[in-house]
Amino acid sequence: MERPHVSVEQALKVVGLTREELLSLGGSVLTTGSAHLVGSLAGGLGNRGSDIDVHMLVPGITKPTPAYLFFAGNTPVDVEHYPDTMPGRLVDAARAFPVLELPFGTVSTGPAPGRRTRRTAARWLNSLPLHPDQPPVFDASEAAAVLPTVVRAGLDQLMGIWAVARLAERAEDADAARYLYRRAGRELLELRCRAAGDVLTSEKWLPDRAARLGLGATAVRRHYEVSDQAGLTELLDGTGLGDRDPWSYVTVRTDADRQTVRLGREKFALTRHGRLIGDAVSAEGSVHRAADSVGPRRLLDALRNAELVLETSDDALTEATDA
Repeated sequence: MERPHVSVEQALKVVGLTREELLSLGGSVLTTGSAHLVGSLAGGLGNRGSDIDVHMLVPGITKPTPAYLFFAGNTPVDVEHYPDTMPGRLVDAARAFPVLELPFGTVSTGPAPGRRTRRTAARWLNSLPLHPDQPPVFDASEAAAVLPTVVRAGLDQLMGIWAVARLAERAEDADAARYLYRRAGRELLELRCRAAGDVLTSEKWLPDRAARLGLGATAVRRHYEVSDQAGLTELLDGTGLGDRDPWSYVTVRTDADRQTVRLGREKFALTRHGRLIGDAVSAEGSVHRAADSVGPRRLLDALRNAELVLETSDDALTEATDA
């Protein structure tokens, strides 16, 4: 199911503006390239207090530039500039990998884009041209190619959090397990929305997005209240993921940003969070093997401390979907 179509006029009316008023206020700022409304307003959500977010696709620049801010009355207008070649590069990268048709939707077999690229792609999939004669950022076939990469990022996120929830359960850390299973439930809800074509990335609007895709309030609440493996397995029914082992979807490795420092005669690991660890764990490969080697509790602490990080396994989709 696709999200309801919203026009620029309908989106801007939420904050009390018209297209003409916004273009007049922006002046030359909104004429350096093609201008596109993005964010919650473009996605058919937002409210009277929402910001107006505009992405400009500008010829001649090679990388995104810092946002420019102006105000329409009390409403902030954030304008960001991107190379006009960037959408095409995203499409080419997406088309370089085949997709898999899974029970919950279409997923790219390529690696998920990084957080910033994924967020930008999601915003462009929901964008609305500000000028009447502008084409969208992606045409229908290009959007169909890019969407599975955003879905893949959602699947990776779900499986990673589920893997750590299982680890917390093994470590008998009930509070952490409960928190992580609830987080996994929300990630599953996010995955359902993305797979249905609704790729807004702000969790603030997740219940509204799920509701407009046909999920009732009770079903949405269950995704927020799940607290253990049994509850998550029930929610995963019909996705093809319920009987999978999340530990086989991810691997563990020593964080590349971790440094070794000396204090006197002692060696410590300095993590990217600025923590000094005296008995840091190093590992690479299977979560099963790491848990057997150092124990679930120590492995969980190592992930919390950023001594180690989780990565998606090279054969993640095979592990997640093969019977």
